[in-house]
Amino acid sequence: MIISRKAALSLGAAAVAAILAQQAFNSVSCYDHSFLDYLGAVGIFLLVPLLPALISLLTANPLRAVGACLLLSPWLWIAYYTDCVAPYSGGGASLIYVAVLLWGTPCALLGALITGPALRLVGVEVAPRRDSDDER
Repeated sequence: MIISRKAALSLGAAAVAAILAQQAFNSVSCYDHSFLDYLGAVGIFLLVPLLPALISLLTANPLRAVGACLLLSPWLWIAYYTDCVAPYSGGGASLIYVAVLLWGTPCALLGALITGPALRLVGVEVAPRRDSDDER
């Protein structure tokens, strides 16, 4: 099955938006962040793990961004559970977002790398880019 480039870009961008929405949920429901605090959390803790997905949007297969986001998302749920659901166990400030940064980044990179071959294995391809000369 061949997916149009526009649809693949839309799916990849939706995956990135879902990660940003998941972080917005964490920020608002758990930490009572303002919009500026949310942007700070995204800039500090999510920019690096989201790089594989953002770079994937520029490649020949933007669906790789979906794989990157799928493997990053559980780390945000773990952060939410650790800070907001699990009973406080003492010991000082939570460092779970350091784990999101340190473990979410290689997971997102792995997701981006394996999504392309996995999709080809099941017969899914993205239509090639069109150059401006080809459209004439």
